Amino acid sequence: MISRGLKACNTESMVNMKICKMDKFIIAIVIACVAFIFSGCNEEKGLVENSSSSNGSESSQDSSVHDYYNGGYESFGSFFGDQVGSNILAAQKIKGSVKMPSERDIKVKNKNGADRTALDIKKIVRMRTPGLRHVYYKYLKKNSELQGKVTLKLTIAADGRVTDVSIVSSTMQNRKFDAEIQQSMNRWVFHRMESGETTVTIPFTFTE
Repeated sequence: MISRGLKACNTESMVNMKICKMDKFIIAIVIACVAFIFSGCNEEKGLVENSSSSNGSESSQDSSVHDYYNGGYESFGSFFGDQVGSNILAAQKIKGSVKMPSERDIKVKNKNGADRTALDIKKIVRMRTPGLRHVYYKYLKKNSELQGKVTLKLTIAADGRVTDVSIVSSTMQNRKFDAEIQQSMNRWVFHRMESGETTVTIPFTFTE
C-alpha cells in the first residue's frame, strides 16, 4: 500500500511539473510577442526623431519606417502564421482593411514551362497582406477617406523573385500610395520553379 501511494505521489508530481513547464513556455511566448511589438514602436520613434533633425528627409523616414514594418510584420506573420500577424495588427488598433482577392480574381499566365496556379499565388498574397495593410494605415492617418481598388501586374521569375511590378489601374487617387504598394510587392518572393516565368494580375480593394 505504501509503495502504491509513493508511486501515485510521484506520478502526480511529474504531471504537475509538466504543467508548470508548459505554463512557463506559454508565458515566454507571450513575453516575446510583447517585446517584439514594443521594440517596433521604439524603433519607429527613433526613426521619426532622427528624421526631424534635418530638412528634406521626409521621404527617407517614410521609407525606413515602411521597410521595418513591412519586413517585421511579414516575417513575424510567416513564422507564427497569418492569424497571429493579424491579431498583432488588431491589438495596435491599426485601421483599414485589405480585401483578399479570390482565386477567380487572380489572373495567371505561365510561360516556358512554368506552372504556377492561382492558389499558389493566393497563399503568398495572404501571408504578405499585413504589410500592405500597414502601408494603407499610414496613408489613412493623412487622409481618413482614402479608399479604392488597385490592380497590379507582377512578373515572377523561375527562382521566385518578382522582376517587374506595374499598376494596371487604380481608383485611390493617390500616386504616392500606389507607388509604395508597388514597391512593397516588388520585394515579394514566391516559390521556386525549375524554369519559366509567370505573369500575374492581382486586384486589391482598400477600405477604411
